[in-house]
Amino acid sequence: MKRTSRGNKNKSGASLDISSRRIAHVLILSCLVVAAFVVGSRLLAPGPPETGRAGRHAVVVDQLSPEDSNPTLRSAVRISLEQFGLDVTEYEGEEVTVETYRSLGSDQPTVLVIRSHSGVLSLQGDEEQHITALFTNEPYSRTKYLSEQLQDRVLIVRRHEQDENLRFGVSPLFVAQSMGDSLPRTVVIIAGCSCLGRTDLAEAFRARGASAVISWDGPVSLDYLDSATEHLVDCLFDKRMTIEDATVSTMLEYGSDPEFGAILLYYPVAAGRYTVEDLIS
Repeated sequence: MKRTSRGNKNKSGASLDISSRRIAHVLILSCLVVAAFVVGSRLLAPGPPETGRAGRHAVVVDQLSPEDSNPTLRSAVRISLEQFGLDVTEYEGEEVTVETYRSLGSDQPTVLVIRSHSGVLSLQGDEEQHITALFTNEPYSRTKYLSEQLQDRVLIVRRHEQDENLRFGVSPLFVAQSMGDSLPRTVVIIAGCSCLGRTDLAEAFRARGASAVISWDGPVSLDYLDSATEHLVDCLFDKRMTIEDATVSTMLEYGSDPEFGAILLYYPVAAGRYTVEDLIS
C-alpha cells in the first residue's frame, strides 16, 4: 500500500524471446536485494535544470515486500528519513510497476530508496551487450510496453533460472530516456547485486540529474545487505557523515558480503567529500 508520512523538521533476471533481434538472459543471477537512496546535489556536475521543488521529500520503493519484507529495516529507514526532515512516500508489492519507475521524477524526491531484486543481463544480438536491470513486480505481457521492450528499456526478468514467474524489469536506458521529469540534486545509493559492478545504471541516474550513486559491486545476500543498509542509513542521516565516511564505516562494520564478496562503492568519486545535507541544500 502506498503511504506518505511527514518528516520532523527539527532534527538476477532472464528473458523470453520478444523479437528475433535479441534475447536477454541473466549473466549474474538476480540480486536478492537492492536498496537505493537518491539525494540531490548542485555541487557536482550539473544535471537537468531544477524545476519547482516545494519541500524535501523521500520515496521508498520496496519491491521485495511483502514476499521478503523486513519491517525492522523499513521502520528504521523511515524514522531516519523523517528525523532528517523529509516527508516519506512508500511503495511496495504490486505497486512496484514499470509506471511507478516512470513517474518517480514527478515526485521530485530528495531521497529515493529502492529495495529490489536486480541483476546484470546479457543482451544477445549482433553483438553481446551487458546491462544492469532493476526488477518490478509487474507480470510480463507480450503486448505491454512493446516499443520499449524492443528498445531494451523494459526487460523480461526472473529471479532465477527455475522461476516461472516472468516480470518486467527496467534498464538504464529506461531510467535515462523513459522516466518522466528529472531528479535534480539527487544522489543515488544502490545497495544490491552488481549495481555498481558496471556504471551504466549510475550514469543513467546521473543523466536524470542525480549527483551520486552508492552501491555494491557484485551479488549480495539478503540478511547481510539489510543489516549493512540500515547501518549506512544511520551514518548518512542520523550521524550525518560524508558519503565516503558512511561507506567506509559500513565496510568496517560489516565487511564484504560473506557469501559473494561484494563491496560497497560510490560513484562518482567526487561525491565522497559531501554529506547529504551539503548535497541537498
